[in-house]
Amino acid sequence: MNTIKLEYTDIYDNEKTKELIFSKNLIKKDFNESSLFALIIDGKSMQALIQDRSVIVTDLSNKTLEDEGIYLLYYENKMWVKKYNIKDETFVSINPDFSHLVYKKNEIHLVAKVLLTFTNL
Repeated sequence: MNTIKLEYTDIYDNEKTKELIFSKNLIKKDFNESSLFALIIDGKSMQALIQDRSVIVTDLSNKTLEDEGIYLLYYENKMWVKKYNIKDETFVSINPDFSHLVYKKNEIHLVAKVLLTFTNL
């Protein structure tokens, strides 16, 4: 089968469990299918690239840092999605309104690499 099916919890729809089904061909980089994880975004710090309430697909097995790569990270009891800046080893927001959200590589726990974003599901 050439599709992937992932479940996620929709925090905006009474915590309902929903399914995301998509073609494997949408993922352009190597990935470990058994390590894929989907979640819904709550926030605007990564706009315009990732919209509030978008669903993202991450690979929990991929923790290789790439400059300008988008990652899911854990910091101060919260999950964050941020862009990696290799020059100063920080994770930053894309939206300038959230430029104060900067996390150093040695302060976070890297969870996964973001592979896909789905908006308006």
